[in-house]
Amino acid sequence: MKKVYLVDDDIDLVSVTKIALQARGFEVESQYDDEDLVDNIRQFNPDAIILDVMFPDDNGAGFRMARSIRHHDDIKNKPIIMLTAVNRDGDFPGKFTDKDIDDIYLPVTRFIDKPVDPDKLAATINELTGK
Repeated sequence: MKKVYLVDDDIDLVSVTKIALQARGFEVESQYDDEDLVDNIRQFNPDAIILDVMFPDDNGAGFRMARSIRHHDDIKNKPIIMLTAVNRDGDFPGKFTDKDIDDIYLPVTRFIDKPVDPDKLAATINELTGK
């Protein structure tokens, strides 16, 4: 069973996404902030990580979390999916796409806009984990 770690401040979105992924055979763990993020990821040892970009006190928190994950050798190669509404409601100019991914500022594996179809999300996780 593939394991996914989901970080988003929207409790309803986390609940719905978790149920949808579990129904598709994934084991899902989640949290609503960045507290102890790296330790929690290490403990759960997911195959993929899903991060939101915007949090109430920091509209770029997800980018910061992704950079933090990439600084730890034991988890830095895990695929990070940025599931976000930043292209729709963000404070950032322009629109983020996979072409914006880089190793320093946007070290994620894939961007997916919210709302996301659960089948598309599951397919993306399967594609990125290669399992």
